[in-house]
Formats: sequence, C-alpha cells, structure tokens
Amino acid sequence: MPGQIFGLLKSKLQRTKKNIWVFTSFEGQYSDNPKYISMKLHELDPSIEIVWLVKKEKLSSLPEYVRGVEIHTEEARKIKASASVIIDNVYGGKSYIVSSGSAVSKIKGHVYKFLVDKKGQHVYTTWHGTPLKRMGRDQLGNDVADFFCPNTTMVLGNRFTLDIMKHLTFGKIPMQLLGTPRNDILFSSTEKVRELKEKLGLPQDKKIILYAPTFRNDGKDTEGKNVLRSGINQINEIDFNGLFESLGKRFGGEWVFIGRFHYHVEQMVDWEALNKKYNGKIINGNAHDDMAEYLVCADVLLTDASSCMFDYALTRKPCLIYFPDLENYGSKERGFYIGVDELPFPVSKTGGELISAIDSFNGEKYLADVEKMFSDFGYADDENSSER
Repeated sequence: MPGQIFGLLKSKLQRTKKNIWVFTSFEGQYSDNPKYISMKLHELDPSIEIVWLVKKEKLSSLPEYVRGVEIHTEEARKIKASASVIIDNVYGGKSYIVSSGSAVSKIKGHVYKFLVDKKGQHVYTTWHGTPLKRMGRDQLGNDVADFFCPNTTMVLGNRFTLDIMKHLTFGKIPMQLLGTPRNDILFSSTEKVRELKEKLGLPQDKKIILYAPTFRNDGKDTEGKNVLRSGINQINEIDFNGLFESLGKRFGGEWVFIGRFHYHVEQMVDWEALNKKYNGKIINGNAHDDMAEYLVCADVLLTDASSCMFDYALTRKPCLIYFPDLENYGSKERGFYIGVDELPFPVSKTGGELISAIDSFNGEKYLADVEKMFSDFGYADDENSSER
C-alpha cells in the first residue's frame, strides 16, 4: 500500500502536457471503443500525440502513427501521468470502490480520490458494452458502499446502459449519450467484410457462426476451472455435424465455427486440443484483439450473457442465445437487469434446443423484435459515434 500511494503521489505531482492522449483497453489490448476513437482522432487532428499502453506482444501490431508503451511499466506510469486526456474502456485506472461501509474504507476512498484527482487531466471512459448481467453494487452478494472516479466522463451507447451506470457509480460521473464507437464498423460494406476476413485469416467461401460465451466466476472455482464453465463445457454439448447441417438448411451455404472467449480466460484455452477433438471445426477467435471485426464477419452470433449481442443486433443478422446454466447464472451467480426471455434473441438451454431454434428461426419476427429493442433501450448508435 505505501508503494502504491507513493506511485500515485508521483503521478499527481507530474505536470501534464498538452496534446498527449493516452489510450488503454482491457488491460493491454489494442481494441474496443478506444481503438476507434484513436483512429478517428488521428484522422481529424494528426498533430495530437496518440499513445497506447499495451502488452509487450501487442506493440508491433500498432499503427505507425501510434506511440506504443508496454503497460504496467514505469514508462507507462510516467506517460499516463503526463497525458492531458486518457481514454479507456473501464474507468481509466482512476476508480476506487469502497467495499464496505466502515470508516476506514471510506477514508481510504477519499485519500485515493485526492491522489488521482489531477489538475489538467481528464479521463473519458467508454465502458465496454450494454449490460445484461448485473455488475458492481447490483451483483448478487456485493458489499459496495461507495465509488470514486474523479475527472472522468462516461460516454455510452444507449439510455438503458446510461441509467444502470449512473446507479453503479452513485451518480458521481458525468455521462453523455453519444453512441458506441466500436459499433461504427458494424455498418460496413460487403467489400469491407472481405477485407476483414482476409486480415483475420477467415475463409471467404464459408459462412461463419461466431460463439462468444461470457465469463463465469461465482468465487468457488479453482485455478483453470473458469475456462471450462466459460465456454468449453458448453461447446462439448454441441453436435457440430447437426449444427452445420441445420445452419446450411436454414440460411444456406457451408459453415465454420469461431470460438471467441472472454478476455479473463482466453489465455487458458487450449486451442490445439480443441482443434484435435473437433477435427479443425473450431477456429480461434481470440487470435486478434478486435471483437468488432469478428462481429462484422459473422453471419450468425451465438452467445449467452455477453454484451456483444446488443452490438451485433445492429447488423440485423441472426443472434441466438445458448445458455445451459441460465437458471444458476441468473439466480445464484450474477443475476440479470432484464429477463433473457424479454430479448429478441431465441433462447436454448441444450445443444438439441439450439438446433431446433435454428430450424424454426423466424426472420420477420426477429427483425421486428430487434427494432423494438432499439427503441426501448434508446440506442444512439450509427456509423458516426467515433467522430462525436
């Protein structure tokens, strides 16, 4: 703790420099909303120095106009302290959650707020999706008593998310409804889809079902078990021959299956074992950072409680919910802000039900239900969110 306080104090006393903008995403990726804001910023004003804090192995993948710095280093701390603007998809590393109502916890919160409240620096947080599952103080079994995140503005994509985040942050962060920058790409042309498939190494002559399970963590797992409950067990219940046959009959074409795991567990996935077990029918969807690019290329999305469903709906292409542990997740692990059955996406709890849902998919009803969700949630997304 003394070392952390010393580091925060050094950062507070360090002078900010005009026109240095620092970006971070998912603790070291080059992805998500910050990526698209960064790209648009360079297009609009190339004079601004753009710095990305990323994992060491990501440094070589950054655009030539970006200065890359390895995250969680002293160099990263210094450049972040000197930035006039920080853009992040969580809270910019500036948040402190008071986890109990004790006087000591509250005092620590106020001390932290003082240390990170830096004159001449502002943080913009985009968050990273529309919440279906409960978070923070709303999560089952939480003990959150207060929240601090100074000099921060939150930019969000719909009214539904804004209302939830306002509650989670105790109303302490100014919020603006400007759209979701990463979703600009979802309005791409057919030619752009071809380019992205080439970039991601995906087959041009096949249709794609993208599977994106969310993270499971009820606090009872031993190391490595989360990855099994966060997608592997679910995959094991799928009859892939039946799945591809049903997709071909209902939507036409030949199909491939891409697995995209949550960033908390992606490093634990044994892709070699999966490819061997399923005869190469599962493609690694974590090979590239940017989930939005995979969403653009997908012809069908399969997920459970991942917020990507709310983004993908903008393409008007089919999205299906596959949720074997729905009751446990909803009543014991996380809980939901809205019932899964209230969403426009057909719900399956077994591999057999999933195939039946594909066979009986009603495209006309689906589109009508999606448009209603856009209206009910108050979407602000179009292809200009990054510029706003």
